[in-house]
Amino acid sequence: MKNRARAVGMLLLAATFSVGALGGMAVEEAMGLDWFDFLDEDAAPSEDRLFAGMELTEAQRERIEQIRERREDRLEAYWESRVPEIQLVVDQSYGEMRAVLPAERHAEFDRRVRQLRARMPAESD
Repeated sequence: MKNRARAVGMLLLAATFSVGALGGMAVEEAMGLDWFDFLDEDAAPSEDRLFAGMELTEAQRERIEQIRERREDRLEAYWESRVPEIQLVVDQSYGEMRAVLPAERHAEFDRRVRQLRARMPAESD
């Protein structure tokens, strides 16, 4: 009975996270939000509105493009520097989830975590 209650609890927890994630994605889609637009190279054209109607010299346009490129490099470096912190949070949560499981499920859980990590794309330089 205890194992059944634990399994039901885990399923409910997984369902809660799934519904929350799907709900968040639906709201994001409905509102037309893209949280990572600022890292996307396609974001630069929308930024061109800052200079709409301004007559810029070629030198000014080149300098502005250099500033944009430097900003992109700095943002990428910022997020890359946060990867260890983010990984620590993920690892801690996996540890907490593993602790909820009975000992006979630890090996299976560990294998699934390894499989999940193997599917994650490697960082490219």
